[in-house]
Amino acid sequence: CIDNGERKPKTVSFYHDTIKNIVAHFQGQIVQKISAPAIQKFLIYLRTEKGFAPQNVHHHYRTLNMIFAYAVRQELIVKNPMDKVDRPKLARKRVDALTQEEAAAFFAALQEQPLDFRCLLHLLITTGIRRGECIGLKWGDLDEKCGTITIQRNVVYTPQSGVVVGTPKTAASVRVIPIMQSTLSMLLILKAQRKRENPGTILADSFIFPGEAGIFQARDPNAVTRRVKRFMKAHGLPDLSPHDLRHSCATLLLGNGADIKSVQEILGHVNASTTLNFYIRTDLRQMQEATEKLAAAFNL
Repeated sequence: CIDNGERKPKTVSFYHDTIKNIVAHFQGQIVQKISAPAIQKFLIYLRTEKGFAPQNVHHHYRTLNMIFAYAVRQELIVKNPMDKVDRPKLARKRVDALTQEEAAAFFAALQEQPLDFRCLLHLLITTGIRRGECIGLKWGDLDEKCGTITIQRNVVYTPQSGVVVGTPKTAASVRVIPIMQSTLSMLLILKAQRKRENPGTILADSFIFPGEAGIFQARDPNAVTRRVKRFMKAHGLPDLSPHDLRHSCATLLLGNGADIKSVQEILGHVNASTTLNFYIRTDLRQMQEATEKLAAAFNL
């Protein structure tokens, strides 16, 4: 029910890894005799003995839910033991994002980077696109006249399939978003450089940030993360990943007056609640400004 051709390779790979732990623990047991207390004990074991993070334990809980729900549908079991298993508590994780000051240092450090990496970092932090969406961009996705990019691809890596080019995470993730004039200018310089390096080649279907095998081959997304982290460390910036730069984009946009709906559309969220709940971090300065606005409104 997992590898049914409808799920994305990354999702299938994730579930396969999770199932390995479940199979190893319950191996040799008859599915009809696996009880709710036994499952509850397994989840506690993952947390206390294996030292799994709450998020990882929760993933196992979700996978077990899928397994036993499938067993019920196939009439292998009459009652679902998961109905009596407590959902693992999942503490809300505070997202990491650059402050205004750190963002200023980030942009200053970009100036000395190679052009292609500078463009990549600039896109990540100013558009909030996902790592895989960024390296999935092709020159045909860039509308030079309108100053927009179309997000219609996502690149992932799995041990089973290697680098895979697929569709974005959700239907809402397929979107057209604006880019800054400074970003467009850098991209046009990079495009001219690519034309010089590949004379006679039509670039439209080639990747903006290709892999080492050539301009028509996608880059390994994990290589991007490693390079971003090296950049952050080398310039004394927080140890952030490409996805944290997505968080930073949302936080900086909202902190500088952008409305929720616009940020939701830029990030490709299905609804605004995701934007509000997970991608906004208010700092002390913003809270002070909000308090000062209230004081001014009532002459306090």
